[in-house]
Amino acid sequence: MNEPDDPKDRGEGTGNGGASDAVPVPDVNAGKGAQQPPPSSAVPPPPAEEPAPPQMPPPTVQPIAPGQAMGRQIAIGDVLNYIYEVTRFIARGGMGEVFEGVNVNHTDEKVAIKVILPQLAADPNVVGLFRKEARILTQLNHEALVAYRVLASDPTLGVLYIVTDYIEGDNLLDVLGELKPSTDDLLAFLKRLASGLKVAHERGAIHRDMSPDNVLLPDGELLKAKIIDFGIAKDLDPGQKTIIGQGFAGKLGYVAPEQLGSYNSNVGPWTDVYSLGLVVLAVARGADVNMGGSLADAVVRRKEGPDLEGIDPRLRSILEEMLPADPADRLQSMDEVLERLEPRAAPSPPAAPPPPPPGSGAQSGNVITPMAGAKKKTNAGPIIFIALIALAVLAGLAWWLMSGSDDEAPAGGEPTEAVAGADLSAAEKATRVVNSALPSVGCSWLSIVNAEDAGDAVKVNFTGVAGNPNQAKGDIARALTNGGVDGAELDFAEVAPITQAGCSALDTYRQVRDLSDDRLTLPTRQFKMAMRPQDDPYYPGKVAAVAPIGIDADIGDKDLTVVGLEPSGEFTTIVSKKSDFTDALAAGSPMIEREEGANAYRLNIGLDHEGWSGILLLTGEGPFDPAVVVPPVGQRGSDWQSKFLSEAANKGWRTEMVWFKSVS
Repeated sequence: MNEPDDPKDRGEGTGNGGASDAVPVPDVNAGKGAQQPPPSSAVPPPPAEEPAPPQMPPPTVQPIAPGQAMGRQIAIGDVLNYIYEVTRFIARGGMGEVFEGVNVNHTDEKVAIKVILPQLAADPNVVGLFRKEARILTQLNHEALVAYRVLASDPTLGVLYIVTDYIEGDNLLDVLGELKPSTDDLLAFLKRLASGLKVAHERGAIHRDMSPDNVLLPDGELLKAKIIDFGIAKDLDPGQKTIIGQGFAGKLGYVAPEQLGSYNSNVGPWTDVYSLGLVVLAVARGADVNMGGSLADAVVRRKEGPDLEGIDPRLRSILEEMLPADPADRLQSMDEVLERLEPRAAPSPPAAPPPPPPGSGAQSGNVITPMAGAKKKTNAGPIIFIALIALAVLAGLAWWLMSGSDDEAPAGGEPTEAVAGADLSAAEKATRVVNSALPSVGCSWLSIVNAEDAGDAVKVNFTGVAGNPNQAKGDIARALTNGGVDGAELDFAEVAPITQAGCSALDTYRQVRDLSDDRLTLPTRQFKMAMRPQDDPYYPGKVAAVAPIGIDADIGDKDLTVVGLEPSGEFTTIVSKKSDFTDALAAGSPMIEREEGANAYRLNIGLDHEGWSGILLLTGEGPFDPAVVVPPVGQRGSDWQSKFLSEAANKGWRTEMVWFKSVS
């Protein structure tokens, strides 16, 4: 496997895998002692020319060329284009950082500044998305939408950024449990956001990421809600196509089924209708909706449909029309949502025009039923065929994934852990909560080594890798607190940092993770390096270690491939197909040995470096094209992710992974 990059280069914020010394990887097909040539080191492209000085007068969006090189990350005190001073860090997302700022010419004028991450700025698709975002969003004007001002680049600092109004208030996700809205409040909230999204749709933009954390409450008031982060807004003009413009966007818990590959992957205004329905349901429940933390679970839960038990009939009837899994059975536009809202408007005189508001004990006739017949999309409604940015767009996924779910959402919208019962120990409860949270921890592959009760608390030990171990640890700690496990001690001593070069692959592989994680086994997670004998088939006369990996290949008529992983982001195919095991045994390769049990093998991996390494096992229908499974660093963008996950859907691919360390 490849020599990992220097530890100082493997920490948080590293933008590329760096060049590393190539180390031979044994080829199981080549017979005893044979070795596979190392992959080529990924060399980052040379920086592009510095961007030209921007044309600043708003609302002009300057034509920033895709692929322009960006500069350093901005710091507190920086002044962008002599206009906007950065005063406070707010948050970091998958694509950029958000800061509070002020106009230096009007210091009482606060703004929010969204800056693209420097390591992403070299991607022309990402830069193109920023430009497209600004062109659309600066046209939007509605009280329920945050006002976007301008897209600009600072030629001195070399950063690209978008300026919006600064909203003083709470994030809806943070206060879900504190709000106690009446049904009238919920209907007014729905009407406000639907009206704002209607304006966006009329301008040719769909949000595609409607979720509570993209709604701000000025002064903490639900009825002043504003929608933020149209960073995934897309032009509905089918003639304006970009790779990212057709990509997946959205958080797994609130995305519509068509964003997961179902129903021909047709995304449009009806997609925002579905997600908005889930947002309103979350506010009504006072808790985040439980619609799946992993891709497999998300598909199943959408097929089953969200639990609407106990919701006031006035609200429930419209949610029933917003939340069908099939877009053809769903309200098609915000216009239709607003039409359905009119009879349900907050308090009206008893003599209000029919239909009278339901909910007073009246039976059928007072509750509006779902629209008769399927709503067919016509040529008047443009269609976007989505691919993928952070998560999967998987056509035909439902037939492959589980036919049911073991973690169904409890009635009444209570958190899943509320049904765990008193019989579970603190360690068992913590394990359940953590396993539910792991699929959502970005740029990571983490596994629980053990969980044990420690007095009044619980201690959980982890192994694996993460792009930012501290952030991953914080995400898990918050999940435990929300799941009713307080004061947990999380041990990340055996979690290694991985560079950003490996993040897209980890996030992609994790979407089809086999949660059983039982086909790969290790006798230990540390292997000592020592001088190898001169007849050693791996590293004769050199200091090295051999890691024996147990592989259960009893997978019926499925095939498999095995990939070697490095924290630098360098991945190499070791076993290309299941028959390689028997071929290697027949050829006398020292890399493969039989283990007890049918189709059980031991894969001996030679390591001549200190540090972490990993093994990925991919099972399903072959063949496994290396260009799809393990593209080199620099070729793992949205195109690759789309290809991989489409293949995963069509061929029933599932992934497992183990990480281990060689020590001196």
